[in-house]
Amino acid sequence: MEKVIFLLIFVLSFVSCHAGEDIDSVLKKMRETNCYMGSAVSDAGETPGQYKLYEIVRDSATTGQLEKLLSDKNGVIRAYAIQALVERDEKADYDKIALDSLSDTEKIETMFGCIVSNEMVGDIFLEMLKGRISKKTQDEIDRRLLKSKSPLIHTLELLHGDKKSAELYELTRKWALDGNDNAVFALAKYQKKEDYELILSLKDKKEKFLFFKACPYILNDSLKPFFSEYMDSILPSNYYGAEWRSFYKSLAMFKDDFSKKELRKVFSPRTNKNIRKYHLAFIADALCPCDDGFYDDILFEMWEKCDAVNLDIAENLYGRDKNRALSCMVSTLNNADEYFNKTDTLSFSIETLLDEKYDIRKIFIKKLPGLSISVFDEFFKKIRRFADDDVDAALLNRLKTEQNGYVALPIYDYLLSKKNPLVTGHVLKIYEKNKPRYKDWVEQGARKTLEKWGAL
Repeated sequence: MEKVIFLLIFVLSFVSCHAGEDIDSVLKKMRETNCYMGSAVSDAGETPGQYKLYEIVRDSATTGQLEKLLSDKNGVIRAYAIQALVERDEKADYDKIALDSLSDTEKIETMFGCIVSNEMVGDIFLEMLKGRISKKTQDEIDRRLLKSKSPLIHTLELLHGDKKSAELYELTRKWALDGNDNAVFALAKYQKKEDYELILSLKDKKEKFLFFKACPYILNDSLKPFFSEYMDSILPSNYYGAEWRSFYKSLAMFKDDFSKKELRKVFSPRTNKNIRKYHLAFIADALCPCDDGFYDDILFEMWEKCDAVNLDIAENLYGRDKNRALSCMVSTLNNADEYFNKTDTLSFSIETLLDEKYDIRKIFIKKLPGLSISVFDEFFKKIRRFADDDVDAALLNRLKTEQNGYVALPIYDYLLSKKNPLVTGHVLKIYEKNKPRYKDWVEQGARKTLEKWGAL
């Protein structure tokens, strides 16, 4: 009873302490921390003290106090003030607040989850006020962002977005002529002939991401020599570039013999073998939307030679050319260790081959002893379909050298569940021999499994 009373007194004192703490002292602590934090930070998703202080302000401050804090000297306080007004759904003049925030380019440290970054306060305001301002005000915001050449991220989002108007075009073009590459890119969506040469100048930049992103708006046959030249330049590269994704998407849009010829270059010896998988991943991403069969020959080549197709492509190819797809699936099983990072295509291949009554038992037996951990589970889940002495022997061979608990323990459980005295005897010998090499949790798991099946 005394413990209960003590706990109650502690809780009440804690509550009264915070309830009695004046807003100014709380704000002072928040300024000292000087970081705009979410309700959950770090790997553990803990609520930080800074956010708890914010909750005191949000729940205790008057509307007038919060509105006054919108112009506080500290950027973190300003950010929390707009958040509090929005969360409380106050009847504030959000249109005016949004317009006033456009000049707030102070950068503050932010932390949400495990991500620590720097953001401009104006961006935080505009994000918070989405859906709370009128269309007229939003149009005025867009106009001011471009006219002032604002550094806010919302300006970049406007340039890269689909919004268009005659006034925005004129402001964008003026900025583009002043040398802003993102504004030059933004002109592409207007598709005006007078801007073509200006947009084309993006291909001469060291980084060509914006040019390739603009290509869907300006693509024509005159660009083919440049695309071919660029393709030849990246094949031997010993690193991959983020712009390759946009390059391959634009190349695929030609959709003719030229694009097929260029895409096939990725299979040539000139391609850096360590980087080829990135080329193939970007090509798969570019060709995935093409469900009319035009690029099927290249996609099948990617599957047959490199198992470099995603699940969507595999399913589409199976629907259009069943026999060739089944042949590729057999190759997928044989090459699982060599090519697979993701296992969804592998799982689809196994299931489909089983449904089609393919005899893949020999492949399983051959692969089981040496399968990498990342793909072992996909094979092991189907193991009961091939339950026989040869499968048991393959698993026993794997168990002899396996020290990873995520592989060894399922094998122990499966083999012992058969309750075959001969198999159980082999398992016991392997356990005794490997026990000193196992990590504690693996050894304990193996022993419990042996006890579970009455082997100990």
